[in-house]
Amino acid sequence: MATSFERIDIYKTDLVSTKPDFHSVYSIQICELAYYGFFDLTKKDWDFDKYSDEQHAQLCDKITKHFWYREICITPPGIWKNEFLRFMNEILPKYKPLYEALDKYPSLFSSDSEYYKARNVYSEFPQTRLNGTNGDYASTGNDTEYERIHQMNTLDLFDRLRKYKGVDEMILEEMETLFSPFFSVSINGF
Repeated sequence: MATSFERIDIYKTDLVSTKPDFHSVYSIQICELAYYGFFDLTKKDWDFDKYSDEQHAQLCDKITKHFWYREICITPPGIWKNEFLRFMNEILPKYKPLYEALDKYPSLFSSDSEYYKARNVYSEFPQTRLNGTNGDYASTGNDTEYERIHQMNTLDLFDRLRKYKGVDEMILEEMETLFSPFFSVSINGF
């Protein structure tokens, strides 16, 4: 006995759900908190220490995207929000000088350069100085200055790129403690 099955064309079927679809296992996901309007880093009450408005917007975007499906580690959400803001205000002061350094010296992949300066002085009378504020003596001396430049080759550049971790990524790594370490799918097997 043959059975006929109706063939479904998956390209014509709307597979996107119009209802929220959350799969937290132990607590609440960031996407769920954002859906209900609780988690919104653009709101003033979520503001934390920052280097600049541009850096802040970039970091908030990375936080949201990085932890979107992660569950918060502390419930209720109000207590987690307090811990989130406390944590961010505590760690950002140590990262602000790094943001400033990247603003002043943005060329991460430039060649290394070392500058040296030395002074050799000879004197028969060490007590006789030209000036009381420096180490120049009245007799002979010579100054030596040189610069050593290390030109990067392709392998040096590759090695530096492989090891590079941006400031935002360092902050995201530290933030892991604010989220549950469990990242799994929900299975109705309880």
